[in-house]
Amino acid sequence: MRRGFVTIATGKLEYYELAYHLLVSYKYHTSNPLPFAILCEKKNRFTEAFDDVILIDAPRRAFTDKLRILDLSPYEETIFIDADSLAYSDLNGLWDLFLDAPPFGLIGETVPLDSERAWLSLDNTGVFRDAVEKFIICQGGIYYVRKDCPEDFKATARYILEHYYDFDFRVFRVIPCDETILSLACSVHKIYPSHNLGEVFCYYPKVRKVHQMDIRKGELEYEYIWQEPGGTNEGRFLVHWGTRGTRGWVYAKELERLISAVKHQGFNPFRLLFRYVRSFLRTLPSRFPYSFKSYIFKILHPQYRYKN
Repeated sequence: MRRGFVTIATGKLEYYELAYHLLVSYKYHTSNPLPFAILCEKKNRFTEAFDDVILIDAPRRAFTDKLRILDLSPYEETIFIDADSLAYSDLNGLWDLFLDAPPFGLIGETVPLDSERAWLSLDNTGVFRDAVEKFIICQGGIYYVRKDCPEDFKATARYILEHYYDFDFRVFRVIPCDETILSLACSVHKIYPSHNLGEVFCYYPKVRKVHQMDIRKGELEYEYIWQEPGGTNEGRFLVHWGTRGTRGWVYAKELERLISAVKHQGFNPFRLLFRYVRSFLRTLPSRFPYSFKSYIFKILHPQYRYKN
């Protein structure tokens, strides 16, 4: 069975660059690189480094493009990793996590139907009400997919996407998200997570304090916002930064460390400053994204924002 990793990049060139740096970090930490593919809407200088380049027809340029891995992955067994991630150890170890996984696997936890942490209420599950016994909370940084993933599971995911606003999710209410869609589809088909995200990777947006981090050595020690001060986590496979995190100082520093190590060059503080300034400039459009008129329109008509 041919195994491989997949990431995705659509829209801005920035996302292609993030995907490329994920690939670089993977190859830096492994002595036995497996095939690594990218799903994208066009080829460019960043996609040249990937083993397989899969072009997506009519991408939405949104979170839900990740659903395309269910059909488009070129491998019989796939681990999907979000492009806004960097490896801190050999990602080949992730395969051990999914040795006994069903055809679709995700990282997260289950919660009771009446839990306040659930992403929707049982009353809003619609046609799936009788099929749901537990709710799932997941993190979309990693997914596992096999070619024998059932068609009825894919059909359920497509149905949820097409009727997204009928479910009235408590999170990701404005823009449909792969996490809410796939977590509900897994709940319907009783495909439950086998691992919590804390056992697999560091989710940087929820980190309160970094105690130690050096991608060159694979050092990673941090504490989450829900932990008691002084609590630590260490030794995870990767850091899932989130787009905002990739535009910050810490990511710029780690990226400079990675690139300088790969090129066998010394750490360059001037190049680091350049990386940070460039990443900061990328945040400016998101700070002032629309005229006042278009901003109000997109609030009143969220589906317009999704479809375009």
